[in-house]
Amino acid sequence: MVKLIPRSLAGRLRLAAAASIIVALLLAGIAIALILQRFVISQIDQRLDGQIFAVATALQRGGDGKMTVTSMLNGPPFDRPGSGWTWQVSGPDGELVSASLSGHPAMKPPPVHSGHFDNFPGLPKWFDALGSLGRPSPADGPGVDGQPLHWRILAVPFGTGTVTVAATAPYRAIYGPLRDALVPLVLALVVLGLLLFGAMLAQVRLGLRPLAGLRTGLADIRAGRQTAISTNQPSEILPLVDEVNSLLADNAEGLARARRHVANLAHGLKTPLAALGLAMERQPDNAAGVTIRAQLDLMGRLIRHHLARARAAVLAGPARASTKVAERLADLTGMMGNIHRERGLSFHVNVADVAVATETQDFDEIVGNLLDNACKWARSRVTVTASAAGGRITIDIDDDGPGLDPAAMPEAMRPGRRIDEATAGHGFGLPIAAELTELYGGSLELLRVAGGGLRARVILPQSR
Repeated sequence: MVKLIPRSLAGRLRLAAAASIIVALLLAGIAIALILQRFVISQIDQRLDGQIFAVATALQRGGDGKMTVTSMLNGPPFDRPGSGWTWQVSGPDGELVSASLSGHPAMKPPPVHSGHFDNFPGLPKWFDALGSLGRPSPADGPGVDGQPLHWRILAVPFGTGTVTVAATAPYRAIYGPLRDALVPLVLALVVLGLLLFGAMLAQVRLGLRPLAGLRTGLADIRAGRQTAISTNQPSEILPLVDEVNSLLADNAEGLARARRHVANLAHGLKTPLAALGLAMERQPDNAAGVTIRAQLDLMGRLIRHHLARARAAVLAGPARASTKVAERLADLTGMMGNIHRERGLSFHVNVADVAVATETQDFDEIVGNLLDNACKWARSRVTVTASAAGGRITIDIDDDGPGLDPAAMPEAMRPGRRIDEATAGHGFGLPIAAELTELYGGSLELLRVAGGGLRARVILPQSR
């Protein structure tokens, strides 16, 4: 079933405003039409009443004792046969008719208040009262040719009796001018409606603009460009903004506390390990001492590894972080060049202006481990490229070393496994980089480079 009410606020406001405008214009049109109709009928009634009073005043008896009036009362439009504009006098002594009824007897007056007025309770008595005050009463009925006429009827004393003086006007005299007035009125209402619709659309757009600004502010916070929403908001939205900013502040404080706890844990574990390391340096360099020192070093790497995982997990929303890839790669390649200076390596970096949705220290941990591994195996050259596609950033770190057999690549990703014992290291660089990458919803894979060498490909979410 199709829902008539839109889901969006803008759609609901537009629908409500459009319905209100249409109803208001319809009611206004009907009211204006009724007022115009009342005005036109009133003008017609005044003309007919004037004719009735003129006939009643001019009514007299001729030399033969019959009723007569002056011919001046047959001026336009009462002189045109079939026009519907008529007057007539009927009584016990005979009848008189206007020139427009020439050749026709006087029409039988319809009942007073007939036609439209019968539908209004109480009006007949009111019109009877008007007649008793000497004012003509309204009526509606057909003429001699069947055309509908609007009547005005008045009983006038004449001699010792009473005669009925009536005047009529055709309905076209009422609805013709009314139609001529209503056509431009309808056009004006249509134009007014269009203007109101345009104003309504502009008002809805302007009124909802703060919500669009609020959405932009939230997107900036999620992308790491802002830490809070601007409080320059309308009074209706400001309480919501204050609540959101308070929630963000509480989350930031919780993150800071968690990081402090992580730092305290690091210091608490590293200090005993450092003391054990110093104690082992004083011990004889025998097989047991070498084993213990190796285990201490392994424990130190494991601590750093799991602290990195805890740091990433505490973020609980890495999309809020943002790290510029080009800036960090410039620093990391410079640092690796200094560390491996004796090898005379060259670094070639081709990176687009992109950012990844990771914390800076975690990005340094991931890419730093991969660059260090590439520098250890490269003969003379390390190449770094980065590109964006589909909301993901792909970073390729290539070396021109001997490469790695595809069968050995899964083994190289396991913690503590070293493919070549002759090269310095502990076998934790690649696993740590892989796990940190996965924590951010990314991936790390090893590939062979055409012509030899190894490629470490990191895919991370792009910062919004």
